[in-house]
Amino acid sequence: VLPPILQCSSGHLVCVSCRSKLTCCPTCRGPLANIRNLAMEKVATNVKFPCKHSGYGCTASLVYTEKTEHEETCECRPYLCPCPGASCKWQGPLDLVMQHLMMSHKSITTLQGEDIVFLATDINL
Repeated sequence: VLPPILQCSSGHLVCVSCRSKLTCCPTCRGPLANIRNLAMEKVATNVKFPCKHSGYGCTASLVYTEKTEHEETCECRPYLCPCPGASCKWQGPLDLVMQHLMMSHKSITTLQGEDIVFLATDINL
C-alpha cells in the first residue's frame, strides 16, 4: 500500500488508487471514509517497494519517494508498438520491439542504426 494511505472507520487500510474503485471496505464491508492514516504513511517512507516492472525483469527496490521517477525511466518498462496507425496493441520489453515489428509488421520495417524507419510497401491509396 503506497501513500496516500486511507482507512475505513474500523482502521482497515486502502490505497488511494483503490479507494476510487470501492464502495465499501474490502475487509469489513463497512463504510469507507477519506481518513488518511498518517502513521502508516510515515512507515511507508522507510519501506522499500519493488518496481512495478519487476515482471519485466527489473530488480530495483526503492523507497516510495523514488519509485515513480524510477518507473517512468526504468529500462525494463514495457514499450508500446511504435508502428504508425495505433491499431496494434502490442507492448513488451525494448529488446523485443524489433522482433515484434519483423514478425507482425513485415511490410514496413527497415533498419537504420538506432532508429526505426517505417517504409510502407503494401498500401492501397
